[in-house]
Amino acid sequence: MESLFRVLILLALTQFLKTGSHVTSFPPEICDNAIDDDLDGRIDLHDPDCSCSTLEPTSLIPNHSFEEQECCPMSHSRVDCLQGWIRASQTTPDYFHSCDWTGAGALDIPQTLPDGEGFIGIIDGSFSSDPNPNWKEYVGICLEDTLQIDTLYRLQLHVGFLSQRTSPSTDIVIFGTADCANLPFGLGDATFGCPSNGPGWIRLGSVSVAGENEWKQVEILFRSNNNIAAVVIGPDCYQRSLENDPYYLIDKLILAKDQNFNVDIVANDHPCSPSFELSIPPQLGYRYQGYKDGIAVVGATSRTLTSLPGAGEYQVRIENELGCKLSETFQHAPPSFYSQTIQTICEGTAVHFNGQILQTAGIFWDTLTATNQCDSIVELNLEVAPHEEKEISAKIFPPETYQIGSFSFSTPGNYVQNLISSTGCDSTIYLELDYFRLYTPNAFSPNDDGLNDIFTFGCSPDVKSIEALIVFDRWGNIVYEGESLSCQNGWNGQVNGKPALAGVYVYTSTILFTDDKVRQLDGSFMLVR
Repeated sequence: MESLFRVLILLALTQFLKTGSHVTSFPPEICDNAIDDDLDGRIDLHDPDCSCSTLEPTSLIPNHSFEEQECCPMSHSRVDCLQGWIRASQTTPDYFHSCDWTGAGALDIPQTLPDGEGFIGIIDGSFSSDPNPNWKEYVGICLEDTLQIDTLYRLQLHVGFLSQRTSPSTDIVIFGTADCANLPFGLGDATFGCPSNGPGWIRLGSVSVAGENEWKQVEILFRSNNNIAAVVIGPDCYQRSLENDPYYLIDKLILAKDQNFNVDIVANDHPCSPSFELSIPPQLGYRYQGYKDGIAVVGATSRTLTSLPGAGEYQVRIENELGCKLSETFQHAPPSFYSQTIQTICEGTAVHFNGQILQTAGIFWDTLTATNQCDSIVELNLEVAPHEEKEISAKIFPPETYQIGSFSFSTPGNYVQNLISSTGCDSTIYLELDYFRLYTPNAFSPNDDGLNDIFTFGCSPDVKSIEALIVFDRWGNIVYEGESLSCQNGWNGQVNGKPALAGVYVYTSTILFTDDKVRQLDGSFMLVR
């Protein structure tokens, strides 16, 4: 009750400070201390004060958005007005900037520009007059730093399209050279084509792109087998055949190591290992801060997170004077290995599990630590099999036997037998065994006196039906054949409507008993007259 009272007082005080006659300002949220500094109920990354502005990698291409100038472009092909950029070839792109020249006004430029007020225009072949499919225009520049061998780089750029007729789909290519002295190339030859038609240049990568009255952001991923000091960007080497001069715009060229674009967080070692850690690639010139579930892990100020404080979503925030960026989230959930065991014990016995002696049925758990340091959860479903007692009443027909386990019984009587059940526990069988009852006559006298005039079986409740009865004379001739007989039906002692001769006859029969078994019974009898 006292704690609730204190909370209410604190809430009332906070409301007073915010809405009272005087205004009390709270400090802004500090994004790396795991404290709600501005008392708005949101901590660190959950607070809008800690949201990151867009932070792009530092481009290895100087003046990557064509804003830094030596002069305003007053006509076409004035790439020389750009700081850092070099006329790449005899065929030179257009430079547009709003500082003075209005030549771009004749073009239907897609709005808005990707960055700043400057951009480049290039042609991929001349066809409208004096056709020259190798009239290909490129922008070239020496890089801020040499591209390293076998390192993955990404070039991110914006390509502008006018109408579909003026700007059909195209392939944009980046070429590289190990020496800035290779710029420019093909001077004096407007039919030279792409830089790789001459020595010292290699094709690094390309991207296909299409659009209409719009800017498209595209990316090229590449590795180089050589160190690269300078690059040119423009159309691919293949020759096109069109009716007009295809024209494209280029702006905002960001070239950097691929790892500097998307800050991926990766795991090292097994998540249950004591040496498990999360890390992001090195980010030069940045400060680091690690977070769990959006709240700073105090002291986690390197690109590697070790000794993680439990399961959760982890991120690393990188920051410099220009802004910040968050890594992708990593869901850390150390696995628990689960196994289920069903065990049956006999009544009166016990099993040892998790330090307990169990004698009753139920579900029990134990948590172990596996060799990889992860939890291993074992579930035991314990069943207790009671002592089984079973009473059986059965009948047999001589010379049959009745089988219980490995024990056979062939004579009527009451038996008690102990067995091991399917669960491995003791069971007791009480067997009451008897014979099937069936009267079989050894003679009959078909003289129509109402006594023994029919040869048949004296049925009992043990008989369901007489399936078949066949009678033979002493020479083996069939004198009678009947099917599906009742105990009142049988042979009347006649053959073909005439009295049969007295003597010995043989029969075979098929009888269905109440255990649903069909038995064949054979024998002989006397016909007496």
